Amino acid sequence: MTSSIKERLPFFVLTLDERVDLYADVLAITGKPSSANHEQAADLKRVVFEGVRTAVKLGIPRSSVAIWADGDLGESVLLRAKAMSIGTSASPGSGLETVKHLFVDYIGIQLSFNPDSPLNTREQLLKQLEGLSGSSREGSIPLIVELDSTPTPAQIDNFGDSMKARANLLVKSIEQFQDAGVNSGLWAFDSKGIESYTATLAAQAHIDGRQSKVLLSTSNDFLTRNVNDLTADEKHITRLAAQTHGVDGLLIGPGAYYHQLVDFHKGRISRDEAILSISNHLINMSELFEKSRAASPVF
Repeated sequence: MTSSIKERLPFFVLTLDERVDLYADVLAITGKPSSANHEQAADLKRVVFEGVRTAVKLGIPRSSVAIWADGDLGESVLLRAKAMSIGTSASPGSGLETVKHLFVDYIGIQLSFNPDSPLNTREQLLKQLEGLSGSSREGSIPLIVELDSTPTPAQIDNFGDSMKARANLLVKSIEQFQDAGVNSGLWAFDSKGIESYTATLAAQAHIDGRQSKVLLSTSNDFLTRNVNDLTADEKHITRLAAQTHGVDGLLIGPGAYYHQLVDFHKGRISRDEAILSISNHLINMSELFEKSRAASPVF
């Protein structure tokens, strides 16, 4: 396995898609949302975007930031980010025509894939993804593939434990995607529990000189209270990403903004306070990443 990848500027993608149900989890709405509820939820996403914009104003290079939002509630966020030259991503579930209309920089896909699943199932999915990545190349819209793999009991027995099985399946999955012609501009995965395999996964993503970015997922546990101070898990994953050759940055989940939105909606903090808190959280992650990379003997 070879790689010609050179270390680049850190890259941070904030996920502002449908990982949190803003209607149910923040606005506490049951039943079908009204048009007023829709605007409330869309405005909450704009609060998060303002946090990103503030972080850029305070020093994070705009070329190092991207926002992954949905094409419905996140449409105005994507358009505003694009106008500021902040990277954007939307899922194909929004409809490819919608994605093209929003002029996003990436098409984002969340995927659980088992490389030992039935051949016909894998071939069908890989063909769809190859077609999508082919369309992306023609339209100059690369893919973000956020990948996971859940091992079967037989696979766990074969590898000895669930984490070792998962890590090996992820490496094999990336290889199968590449062999099928699925070209991803960016790979992201959760390295918790498989930290020792992170460099191997990054090397597979970059095999044969591929210039894909690799991100580690963090801040997915949004029920844990972590407003400005980073959680132990966030610190651990940020340091791991910074110190692993071939890893470019972080895919940041709702933990970076969920509680700020709840507090803002309930009137415990002002809009400006919510924006500043989200900004501070992102800046803290960026500063820890930079500090950890500078201190790493690998670099």
